[in-house]
Amino acid sequence: MKYFRVTFVLTVFLFFSCKDQYKTIPSEVINNNVENTNQVVNPESSKLHTVVVNEILPTSNYTYLNVTEGEKVFWIAVSSTDAKIGDTYFYVGGLLKNNFESKALNKVFDELYLVGNLVSSNHGEQSGDITANNSTPKELAAKSEKINITRQKGSIKISEIVNNPKKYEGQTVQIDGECTKINLGIMGKNWIHLKDGSQDAYDLVITSDEMVDVGSVVTLRAEVVLDKDFGAGYKYDLILENGVIVKK
Repeated sequence: MKYFRVTFVLTVFLFFSCKDQYKTIPSEVINNNVENTNQVVNPESSKLHTVVVNEILPTSNYTYLNVTEGEKVFWIAVSSTDAKIGDTYFYVGGLLKNNFESKALNKVFDELYLVGNLVSSNHGEQSGDITANNSTPKELAAKSEKINITRQKGSIKISEIVNNPKKYEGQTVQIDGECTKINLGIMGKNWIHLKDGSQDAYDLVITSDEMVDVGSVVTLRAEVVLDKDFGAGYKYDLILENGVIVKK
């Protein structure tokens, strides 16, 4: 049993370090619900953490877990999960947030780590394949069927950028949209997927340090970049970078 645990931990580490070697990991993506937070990048962004769950505070989109690692007790936030009190989990990295406010819980966390993936310590025993449900950082999908956006002054439609990307290349544009999905903390950024009803067959991605609640409507300003290759398989013909929230 001891040999199995050592092998499993090594497998988890290799999985995260090889597949996600360029990634850091964030976020309760909630600019609708977060005020006055200070972001601090975890210097041990590739470290494998082993934690035991002490307390669970669920919300509609995210789950807050009070955990113990060694002698340290702290809070982490992940996308909705079926974690259980007393169970052991693994994760890699984490983005430290100070004075993090969750309005859903009406609670301010002095210190909170935003985590993309949790892997159960007995996952290997249950499925025999650690990659089965954890092949990428957690993606959070919105359930809205039809998107109807009220356009803000100065905003352009996503279709305008998609249909004429050269016109906007290198420019900072303002767009309104609903966050339909978010990839947490890939390469130290949040990858926000927006749709505005103008060309929803196209999956527009905006990289940002900002937090956006899945399903919320926001106005963002970002730079239009073409033919961007981040490495590690992240290559885009069109992407918006360094997104900043104008209105939420």
